[in-house]
Amino acid sequence: AALTCGLNASAADYVAQKRDLAKAATRQKTDLHRTAAFLLYGAIYQGMGQEYIYNQLYPILFGASTSFATVLSKVLFDLLIQTTLLTLPIAYMSKALVYKYSIKEAFRRYKDDVLKRGLLTKYFLLWGPVQCLTFSIIPAQCRVTFIASVSFFWMTILSSIASKARNVESDNVH
Repeated sequence: AALTCGLNASAADYVAQKRDLAKAATRQKTDLHRTAAFLLYGAIYQGMGQEYIYNQLYPILFGASTSFATVLSKVLFDLLIQTTLLTLPIAYMSKALVYKYSIKEAFRRYKDDVLKRGLLTKYFLLWGPVQCLTFSIIPAQCRVTFIASVSFFWMTILSSIASKARNVESDNVH
């Protein structure tokens, strides 16, 4: 799962970079550090972390039922707690690790993208319905694969949002 999710995330970043470069009509090259950050995030968090979270931890916390109340509890926890405090911050910390800037700067960028670029709104609009499907009709053994499939599109969006032009001060932080 780690290798598949890492390759999926890095491929999504590559697609986002090519799209963004084409829109800007620039001759810049693909940023391999950026792709490496998505590879790291995809492999470690999406491939290994989510396998544990969704298939081991969620059944303990919420049970294995697909009742409306259980599905709603899982989706709300995923969107409001896990995503805001773990999933997205880890993506920004992965990028900080590769680019060698501080964790404080990673959180500043995360906050900036939430407040100015609609990061959480975009996340909730995609993942709210997807997670309703994940926890209600997708068999437990297929959940990470299903999430990884949808995540290609999310990672393309995240890559574009997290890599929008920053002001000079933040780009020079290392």
